[in-house]
Amino acid sequence: MRLDFTETLSAALIHADEQARELGQEFVGTEHLLLGIVAGKAGDAYRALEAETNIEQLLPALKKVLPKDSEPPLITGRLPLSPKAQRAINTAISLAQAASLPSVSTRFVLLTLLADRESVIGPLLAENGADLEELRGLLKRSGEIHEK
Repeated sequence: MRLDFTETLSAALIHADEQARELGQEFVGTEHLLLGIVAGKAGDAYRALEAETNIEQLLPALKKVLPKDSEPPLITGRLPLSPKAQRAINTAISLAQAASLPSVSTRFVLLTLLADRESVIGPLLAENGADLEELRGLLKRSGEIHEK
């Protein structure tokens, strides 16, 4: 069964691409996915981040840990996803399928990003006020209200 992305997740992916381009990256990584969710200012994942972190400090803190290239990427069209970002999207799709939902939302992407123990995302969120277990709980409970 093929699942669609919610409008909010589709917008977050576009924002992630824009953020990666702004930083001169030639791919969209997991950190860009988080940037896209934050930049979109909508969806279950954003509301959970807003409740659990200092969202005003999160965006600049996240951009600070990412390398910035002075040259814009040469790639036209959508930037490719890094292997880790592609795995995160695939895992989010699997989570939505396991929940028998018709679409994949930002909350599944953020849950997947939080599960990556090698990523800077968890520690960065914790540094910006997030209780990671509480954040995971909010995201799991937010399944009762579905994004557009």
